[in-house]
Amino acid sequence: MSEVLRVDGLGKTFGGAKALEGVGFSLDRGERLAVLGRSGGGKTTLLRLIAGLEPPTAGEIALAGEAASRAGRVIVAPERRGVALVFQGLALFPNLRALDQVAFAARGRGGVERARILLDRVGLGHRAGARLDELSGGERQRIALARALAQEPAILLMDEPFASLDDEKRAEMRDLLRDLLDDAGTTLVLVTHSRNDALDLARRALVLDHGRAVADGPLEELMARPRHAAVVRALGLGRLIPGEVDAEGDAETAFGRVRTARGTAPGPATLLVRPDQPHLVDDDEDGVDAVVASIELRPPDGREVRRVAVVRAAGGDLRAFVRGRTLSVGDRVRVRLRGECDPMQGE
Repeated sequence: MSEVLRVDGLGKTFGGAKALEGVGFSLDRGERLAVLGRSGGGKTTLLRLIAGLEPPTAGEIALAGEAASRAGRVIVAPERRGVALVFQGLALFPNLRALDQVAFAARGRGGVERARILLDRVGLGHRAGARLDELSGGERQRIALARALAQEPAILLMDEPFASLDDEKRAEMRDLLRDLLDDAGTTLVLVTHSRNDALDLARRALVLDHGRAVADGPLEELMARPRHAAVVRALGLGRLIPGEVDAEGDAETAFGRVRTARGTAPGPATLLVRPDQPHLVDDDEDGVDAVVASIELRPPDGREVRRVAVVRAAGGDLRAFVRGRTLSVGDRVRVRLRGECDPMQGE
């Protein structure tokens, strides 16, 4: 595999506030990276720096082994980077018809003919003459994608591209994008708050927290063995609770005493409670008192619809799968955390 992007010690400061600090990673041709984290964590700033829309304050960006940006300087102009950027707002031209939107980006690369081919690929060949105000939200997303790919970019940057679509349309767009990227061998950097977008389109994730990279690795590994609270939040892996760990590795929490992973240091800790750990137990078993605040439904596992009880205890709310019992809002129950709770870095 050939390296198409390298980010080394990247930093960006706005008015004395650090938006990014010490971020580094590299991507090979055809690799797909999901950039995750809380709002304001530096994700969009990272895309803008890679695109060359502004210079970094520190560090370097290299494209295909050649320096493209260094501290305080954009070396390679945005239009010469082989990078296409799709913003959340799409930034389509309000006065151009669908075909012209794509043909504008395809200038020098086959022009109108290439634009027609791409419109067909995204399922909009029959809408070539449509004005922007005649296109639905999903159709505009497809036009924006076709326009980006018309540039034949080595790297496609996408910033929350499907945020305005419903779940069904999002899934359709993910399938379409995946096929187009496979055909072209294009590298993808996707900023998203959607776990489904990340899991469907990427196999690797970079998690930013307050401008710093706190995790970078295969998504499967990050889900199985998270180390930072920001990873838990970004991937929706469970509930974070405070605890006090003793010398034997047991932790006292507001939801009772739990076992922690081997090697957990004694003292205050932030612990991960995974969705399968809260259990409703009999009144005479160890646990804490709680009240059923609501009952939620989950998609069927096979034919059986799964029910989840939101139980409210002194330490806050927990969700516990309801198995083999009937519950109503207001019922008093006991809840217990089973299994080990892993300690997380961060808050």
